[in-house]
Amino acid sequence: MLKTGCVGTKMNQKYNDFIAKELSRKDFLKFIGGGVVVLLGMNNFISYLTRYNQPKSQEMVESSHGFGSRKFGG
Repeated sequence: MLKTGCVGTKMNQKYNDFIAKELSRKDFLKFIGGGVVVLLGMNNFISYLTRYNQPKSQEMVESSHGFGSRKFGG
């Protein structure tokens, strides 16, 4: 059987220490600002990828014959 409890408690302790640490207003604003920049960057990257992978729309070929072939039927 593997001893995973030791690793888990170390991670838990580090996480709890990080959460319990007091932040100054300056550090808090840096942290929040960094998060906003990361979110905006990810959003732009994802929108770029979706725009890039869209298939090209097929151009409509205009026919000069038949009903409705002109814009106002003339």
